[in-house]
Amino acid sequence: MFSSIILSKKYWISVCFIGFGFVFIFSLIEYFMQYGLSTLETFIEQRIHNKQWIRYVLSRLVGGLAYGMVMGYYFELRKRKSNR
Repeated sequence: MFSSIILSKKYWISVCFIGFGFVFIFSLIEYFMQYGLSTLETFIEQRIHNKQWIRYVLSRLVGGLAYGMVMGYYFELRKRKSNR
């Protein structure tokens, strides 16, 4: 069952949507936790001008992909078990 879920197109579409949602919500929460309601210039100064933007983007992509894969598999497995 694992390989049939991993190879399905619906699984990868759900991974993309769940991963993107996770990255968006996580980034917003992290921004407000670190910077509060301060201006966007502080964020840009620390992440882009200090050349940390590559690490920032890669961490978001890897985290979103991992979370999307786990949650997508969970939802797809649960849906297939309920259809039995």
